[in-house]
Amino acid sequence: MHHPLRALALSLAIAATPACASLQIGETRLENPAAAARTLDQRAYAILNAYAAVIEEATDIVRDPAAPISFKRALSQAERVATPAAETLEIAVVAYIRARGDFEAASGATQPTLERAATALTIAARRLSEAMQAAEAPISELEDLVGARRG
Repeated sequence: MHHPLRALALSLAIAATPACASLQIGETRLENPAAAARTLDQRAYAILNAYAAVIEEATDIVRDPAAPISFKRALSQAERVATPAAETLEIAVVAYIRARGDFEAASGATQPTLERAATALTIAARRLSEAMQAAEAPISELEDLVGARRG
C-alpha cells in the first residue's frame, strides 16, 4: 500500500459513517462524502474517490500471497464490473462540469444561446445522474468484498 496510514484513516472514516452524513467525535467531525455532498458533481466525485480508495485496497489484497485465490478471483470479477462504471461516471462528470460552465458563461448572452446552454446542462445532469446510479451498485459490491476481507 502506498499510503497505509491514509488508507487506514479513510477506511475508518468511511466505516464509521456509512449511513449518516457526519459523525462528531470530540472536536473532530467525520463526514461521509457521498452523503455530505450538496451538488451533483460533489456526489459524483465522492463516488469516484470511494472507488479509488477501494481499488487501492483491493490491489493490496490481490498482491497478498495469503489471500485465497477464490477471493482474489471474486475481487477481480467485481473490479471488471466496477471499473467501466467508474470510467463512465468520470466522463459524465467532466461533461456536466463543462455544460455547467457553458451555462454560466451564457448567462449574459441572447435568449436562444441561454436556452441551448440550459438544455445541454439538463441533458448532462441527467446523464451524470444515470451514470452515478449505474456506478453505485458495482462499486458498493467491490467495497463489500474488500470490507469482508478486512473483517
